[in-house]
Amino acid sequence: MPALVHLEQIGGTRHLSAAQFVHDQRDAVALVASQDGRFTVFEWSPAESLVHAHRIETLLL
Repeated sequence: MPALVHLEQIGGTRHLSAAQFVHDQRDAVALVASQDGRFTVFEWSPAESLVHAHRIETLLL
């Protein structure tokens, strides 16, 4: 379910760097792998003028 959250609630410095990269390079997508096994995909939403973070909780095979 979508929610508007502050970046600090999503992760640490790798997440912040990825979000900043996508904000600056709006046609890019950034992937962050966490130590707990989760993946976060960052992308720019032109309709909302926000960086979207999609958390993937299941290991993709």
